[in-house]
Amino acid sequence: MSETDPLIQARQHIEKHLIKRASTDAAFRELLKSNPHAAIKDLIGTDPIPSYKITVIEEAPGEAVLVLPRSIAQDELPDELLDLASGGTSFSAFVLYGPPYPKGQGCKK
Repeated sequence: MSETDPLIQARQHIEKHLIKRASTDAAFRELLKSNPHAAIKDLIGTDPIPSYKITVIEEAPGEAVLVLPRSIAQDELPDELLDLASGGTSFSAFVLYGPPYPKGQGCKK
């Protein structure tokens, strides 16, 4: 998948806002670490991927975490695309409009 893929853009958009809020809101940071699905729902009003296992890792001082996307065979359709093809979750609204923000705290691009 390329960087212009809507699913990658949606994921990056949501991750950016999760990290931004977690860096300024200690309670939200703890929720994100203990219950990522609840934190996503709190941020955007819904959990678009309830069947996914989400792991949140907090880097320690002197540590860097690199996350590699899973490797898929060329003839395998990723679960994200299977969901979309079957009428499942659509992330386009998150890419286009972003999460619902409190007044005055909209997404600044």
